Amino acid sequence: MRYGSVALAAAFALLVGTAAMRAAGNHGSTASLSALSCSSAPRLAANTSSVTTATPLGVEASGPSQLTSATSEFGHMPVIRVYYAAAIPSPQEWSTGVLGRSHSSVVLSFDPAPSVVLSGADDSALRRFFDAAPTGHAIYYSYYAEPESYIRKGHFSLAQFKAAFTHIVVIADGAHNPYLHSTLILQGQDGSPGDEYNFRNYLPSGGVISVLGWDAYPDGTVEDQRPYQTAPAQFMGADIAASRSVGLPFGFAEFALGTPTGQPQWLTEVANYLQSNGALFGTLFNASGFPWMVLRDGASIQAWRTAVARSASDAPVAAPFSTPTPAPTPTKSTPAPKPTKTTPPPAPSPSASATSGPTITGLSITPRTLAVTSSNFVGLRFMSVRMRFKLSQPADASICVLNKQGSVVREINLRRSPAGWVTRWYYGYDQHHRLLPAGHYQVMVTASNAKGIATAQRGLTVTGLTGHGGCHCVLNRTARR
Repeated sequence: MRYGSVALAAAFALLVGTAAMRAAGNHGSTASLSALSCSSAPRLAANTSSVTTATPLGVEASGPSQLTSATSEFGHMPVIRVYYAAAIPSPQEWSTGVLGRSHSSVVLSFDPAPSVVLSGADDSALRRFFDAAPTGHAIYYSYYAEPESYIRKGHFSLAQFKAAFTHIVVIADGAHNPYLHSTLILQGQDGSPGDEYNFRNYLPSGGVISVLGWDAYPDGTVEDQRPYQTAPAQFMGADIAASRSVGLPFGFAEFALGTPTGQPQWLTEVANYLQSNGALFGTLFNASGFPWMVLRDGASIQAWRTAVARSASDAPVAAPFSTPTPAPTPTKSTPAPKPTKTTPPPAPSPSASATSGPTITGLSITPRTLAVTSSNFVGLRFMSVRMRFKLSQPADASICVLNKQGSVVREINLRRSPAGWVTRWYYGYDQHHRLLPAGHYQVMVTASNAKGIATAQRGLTVTGLTGHGGCHCVLNRTARR
């Protein structure tokens, strides 16, 4: 029994060593990024329980004066939207700039030309900016928010855009800051099946994007042509469905209503809709450059102030996670290039291609609580949980363990898994071969093939173990999985 255990320990050590070398090679190169299956899973997984915490809400505040004005109207905002021009922001923005003064999460974007990014000329500036980023608040960074019209007008190609975004993400990942989240922000109509801009075309390969952001508006608002109050499901529902079809969490970086008629009620409805559907953020476009969108009447300002305060309190709200069904809308806007925003046509469900890929059913974790000790090996008995699920099609699968911040702490890759039941055991170790601290975790399974991607998740509780006694031998230090 002892010799057999030592042999098992050696086998586990070889497996762990291989995984460790593979994980160590995943920093600093574009090629290695594509090998990280868990990076294609949401880094901030949606809560699948009956409640979720409130979606952080705010407005645009790209400069100190805007932040001061917005704070006076809406109170302290748990998230702000910040735009930068072509130059990479200075690291001082995190201290003396608006990013440091807001003390909140941020959705930010910057637009250096892809040719400049790919030349490496901005590498040092990018590295300094991301290395200086603080922890404690989510940072959703985006490259060329709404790139569609730039590509259509020939400023750069789609391939250049995706390559440059990937280059930026590689540098950002080098900061090893779990609060940095690569965010692709697209025009709202891209999420609608059949639109001329298919949102999937803008996703770089290899799981480079961790969050999808959307700029979505009711019909007539952007063009200031007979805007009217529109239910959020009509102009946001297709984007939520699109995000879920590729297994990515989502937020709304821009939205507004171009008429004060019904505006207070509309703002409340949008806030509730974002919260109940698990959006990561919602930032109202309240910029002076589009005066017909700016909140001016006291009732509208108070409505958004109330919504912001509620989101800052992190109060729980109902969370129906079924795919939203957009209601029909009587009109449709014609897509227009920047700076004109466009409005998505409604869609009843995700595209057919989103459902043709693999599915994951029957995901179970037994037991649901994992007791860990200094070795997780007690008297020749492993402390583990069994994870089991069924694949409808052959696929590359990954089991991703996420902490409460949504960061992947453990990755188990199952390349070329056949259709049918899959079973794996998990012993409570993270990617660096350390036992997880006690707490609540999410186990997310992703499966992908040429036809699509699917995800499923279950909760896992990790507790300490006392009074275990037992052997502490070589196997204790090597049997880590």
